[in-house]
Amino acid sequence: MKILYICADYGIPVLGGKGAAVHVREMSNALVQTGCSVVIAAPMATSSPWDIPQDTEAEFIQFSANKNTVELIHAIKSYTENLGETSALSGEIRRIVYNEEFEGKLLRRFKKSPPDFIYVRASLYSTAGISLKKELGIPLIVEINAPLALEQHLYRSSETKKLAYAAERKLLSHADAILCVSKELKNYVASLDIDSNRIHVIPNGVNPQLFNIQEKNNALRDKTGLGQGPVLGFVGGLRPWHGVKILPELLNRIKAVHPDVQLLIVGEGPLKNSLACDFREKNLENNVIFTGNLPHKDIPGIINLFDIALAPYAKPEHDFYFSPLKLFEYMACGIPIVTTRIGQIQDIIQDNETGLLYEPGDVEQLTNHCLNILKNPGLARLLGFNAEKIAKERYTWDHNVKRVMSIKGAL
Repeated sequence: MKILYICADYGIPVLGGKGAAVHVREMSNALVQTGCSVVIAAPMATSSPWDIPQDTEAEFIQFSANKNTVELIHAIKSYTENLGETSALSGEIRRIVYNEEFEGKLLRRFKKSPPDFIYVRASLYSTAGISLKKELGIPLIVEINAPLALEQHLYRSSETKKLAYAAERKLLSHADAILCVSKELKNYVASLDIDSNRIHVIPNGVNPQLFNIQEKNNALRDKTGLGQGPVLGFVGGLRPWHGVKILPELLNRIKAVHPDVQLLIVGEGPLKNSLACDFREKNLENNVIFTGNLPHKDIPGIINLFDIALAPYAKPEHDFYFSPLKLFEYMACGIPIVTTRIGQIQDIIQDNETGLLYEPGDVEQLTNHCLNILKNPGLARLLGFNAEKIAKERYTWDHNVKRVMSIKGAL
């Protein structure tokens, strides 16, 4: 079976290290491993020419913007900068103009050799896939990972939010099936007057061949700069909704009991500088290590250095729609997890069985959970064992692909 996998989002360099890019590659790899022929079509391979592209088992085709589009975006950006204004307009116009260009390139590329179906990762302002469905008469499956137009409206400046909502609704209304990563997201999609019979929930997953229980690598521990104290770990973007602002106070409280405790933070994001400042103000700079972004293949070894894996999500201004990739990767590595009682997390993590849950923002409860794990090795082993078992049984990319192919077969 031939599958065209479309990721039209400029914010997702498909061969890069972001979690969304990992999702695209792992899902397409799992499809390939079932015997499917998969082509990924996207505008971006990596964020920078200096980045080393990650491997994918699917064929990757980069459809870059043409010269006229690039010149238009530069002109808009230059205009706003000359006015001394900060505006998201150039990025939004790029997505809108590129959408039509991208659809045309896809039609020309696949009209004579069409896929059996189209799999689209929904992206802001993009309706790519609709024209192919109509022209080629093939099914369109849309995967949606967040309420993109709503996020744009709440978290970023937007000059064209009405168009963002309209594009999102149009793409979803033309889909034969819609795959949501959480039931909260399914409810959001249904609120757009989309037939609920076409909406399915498939959480994110993990590759258990990559993420699994491993012996702690002492050489890697030394290379990372860790001492011999207990290690709290976080993997992910340093952004407000990931709840990382709570980490300095958490570390401060744990250090009062375990002076040699260390916090290992893997990832980058706009809050990095303010976090570093908060750690310095609390005299914690010697207890925290920022690794920056790391290749995805290196993350399992790092996670296996953790004594506790943290996913301290904050309560957003809307329902918690997300299906955190880190959660499944922590689970598969058998590391005891402390995370927020919110959204899908409280369905995936069973409190006191596969992890410990705390109320969003409750630093005292978060601290007590961490201290409880550190003083009870038996509890740590039990939580890790149970989590690893559930991850392998229910939350692998192979499992997700079986669901997708079953949904496709029913169309």
